[in-house]
Amino acid sequence: MGKKWGHLSLASAIVMSLLAACGGNANGPDDKAGAGNGTEKQPEKPKEPVEISIFHYNGTWGEEQNNKVFAEPITKKYPHIKVKAITYKDPKQLEEMVVSGNIPDLIITTPGPGFETTIRKFEGQTDLTPFIKQFNYDLGALDEAAVGSVRSLSTKNELYSLPVYMAPNTIYYNKTVFDKFGVAYPKDGMNWDDMYELAKRLTRNDNGVQYRGFLASYVHLMRLNQVSQKLFDSTGQKVAFDTSEFKNYLKDIFRIFELPGYDMDKIPLSYNPLFLKDQTVAMIEPGGTLLGEESLAALGNNWDFTSFPSMKDRPGVGSQPYPFIISMFNTSKHKEAAFEAMAYLTSAEYQTAATKQGTLLPVLKDKSIVRQFGQDSALYKGKNVGALLPKQFAPVPNEPFSEYTATAQNELYGIYVKVVQQKADINTAFREATEAANKKIEEIKAGKK
Repeated sequence: MGKKWGHLSLASAIVMSLLAACGGNANGPDDKAGAGNGTEKQPEKPKEPVEISIFHYNGTWGEEQNNKVFAEPITKKYPHIKVKAITYKDPKQLEEMVVSGNIPDLIITTPGPGFETTIRKFEGQTDLTPFIKQFNYDLGALDEAAVGSVRSLSTKNELYSLPVYMAPNTIYYNKTVFDKFGVAYPKDGMNWDDMYELAKRLTRNDNGVQYRGFLASYVHLMRLNQVSQKLFDSTGQKVAFDTSEFKNYLKDIFRIFELPGYDMDKIPLSYNPLFLKDQTVAMIEPGGTLLGEESLAALGNNWDFTSFPSMKDRPGVGSQPYPFIISMFNTSKHKEAAFEAMAYLTSAEYQTAATKQGTLLPVLKDKSIVRQFGQDSALYKGKNVGALLPKQFAPVPNEPFSEYTATAQNELYGIYVKVVQQKADINTAFREATEAANKKIEEIKAGKK
């Protein structure tokens, strides 16, 4: 939907938060600390209290988790900033907030569909460059690839976001399902052949209950593919994802979902409840996110990580890196406070503490911090945290920014639905997706003339 802000004027909505200045009068005789010494400065007056909101556009996190991980640490660091953490409920939620005028100050999304369907969709971009200069923010402390992923969101070198945490590339598995069927737990280093054989052994119907060996977020399988498939040709105006390498890669994975008993047309595309609530899935890639303690509670302590499968000819190579990013809506009335919050969430202080607590995977250039993941959390005691990230990420495709990215991605994801759920021929699905994407791009271009 190309909906604009309606009655809101973005230009007039850009209002900087005026913070209280430092105190000025000389110390008086009643000021014991400064009595008799007119040269000493008074303590700074407390900054004016402000309230900002952060919308975490991630459906796997609960309200308690969002408050604990984002809101509370910011307020502890900056007592004058009260933070309201908004938890994702449904796809219409942000649109309803825009219509009502209750637009969040900050939003945490992914740099792909998340950014396109939130900030970009409602033309809410804010270039952070002036704030980076104002606050002497050290952008060089962040992972270069992660920063590159947000740089690619603009055409004129604007920086609309900061990477805030890295998405894991791992498999969660439920030991209870393995134990039920007497199957040995998975080991790190599996390739897709190994995963296929393991999933086959775990896909069973037991007393009318259908169990499946493995499920994964289709968005991440497609977009973060391990062959680093480009979306577009060199012009950025025609899709170019119909390649034999990409199709062969997907066939290797899709055969799992063709095993007897999978019946993919009978289950929703949101697979996490089948793993967390129903406990009828043995292994899952949960959409490039860490599952919180609240989500994992039903599994007790009977779960663990194993490494994401690699291609047989590329052992140890996982998916492409995918940081979650934090962006500021240009309607925020407290931009300076909002940037202070962004800066803190991406600081070494916060990132190290969050890593040790096991709440986030860091986006810092210093990779030694990753080894400290979960050391202060009982949730990860004895867990295989080394499997959270691959030995090596697949390269991010080197392609220019395209304003038609969302259009291309939507058609790309449709291939999964057609092939896996509707049992369409993969070559036909790719051809139709290519034709549909290019047609829509031409329609968009024609509409601008």
